[in-house]
Amino acid sequence: MKIAIIGGLGFIGTNLYKYLKEKKLNVKILDNFKVKINYKYFNKRDIIYCDTRNLSLLKKKLISFDIIINLAGQTGVLESDKRPNYCISQNIVGFSNILNIVRRNKKKVKIINASTGGAIYGDNINASREDSHKFPISYYGLTKKFNEEISNVFFKLYKVETVNLRFSNVYGEYSVHKKSFIHNCIKNILLNKKILIFGDGKQTRDFIYVQDLVKLIYKSFKLKHGSYNIASGESFSVNQILNIMKNIDVNLKYAYAKKNPTEVKDVKINNAKIKKFLKIKSSFFTPLNKGIYKTLEWYRKFT
Repeated sequence: MKIAIIGGLGFIGTNLYKYLKEKKLNVKILDNFKVKINYKYFNKRDIIYCDTRNLSLLKKKLISFDIIINLAGQTGVLESDKRPNYCISQNIVGFSNILNIVRRNKKKVKIINASTGGAIYGDNINASREDSHKFPISYYGLTKKFNEEISNVFFKLYKVETVNLRFSNVYGEYSVHKKSFIHNCIKNILLNKKILIFGDGKQTRDFIYVQDLVKLIYKSFKLKHGSYNIASGESFSVNQILNIMKNIDVNLKYAYAKKNPTEVKDVKINNAKIKKFLKIKSSFFTPLNKGIYKTLEWYRKFT
């Protein structure tokens, strides 16, 4: 089995690459080198330069693979609103190119596509299931929603099989370049800087540890076409995260700022479907405080 990880030099891709290599699998990385901070952790022979927006180049590079894992694209809500055209180009055009190449492939290829949980559902009082209404309020969420819908069209018309994985908020090792909340907290603690909180801190998120995530991506190879929530199934407020951080550093410094209007207030995600199909229990997921401590230890050792 030959596996391609598109956008594999990033945070999740680095963790996934290392995990799949431990499984002795044949893995290649296709990346545009926009993020190169983790480059040193890869076997250079496994890396292929490619940009998903370049269809002719992508056709030449994306050949002979059995599974294509798409982690490429623009991933931040705030950045997507500042650069909407860039977000659309990276996410929609790039993914459309992948689908069209696979459609013309003579061999059967499965696509594992990184989607999103919180940004695609929007605010929801109850835990969102895969069939819950979707109310994205950011360009990022809209592009992910579109990609899932176009993958359904390609499955219906051309039998291109895509497994859309709706990730919750991911944290963990190899994330120095990331600007998400837990990573910013850890970096600011180590640098003795103040953490800026957008909103009152009561907003909630579902957090999943990256080592749990990559195991689920691997297990998802056997899933059928469709969308699946990839989440711990437990939400925590920003203030609860701050309390965990205070146990790490009692002198933690932080301040509150105005909430960004395109960020979802509360993210609650139901993970019953993935637990059922992959036959995993709630105990599979790393407790948040344990995952944060593991991430912190990695930062202390390697940054």
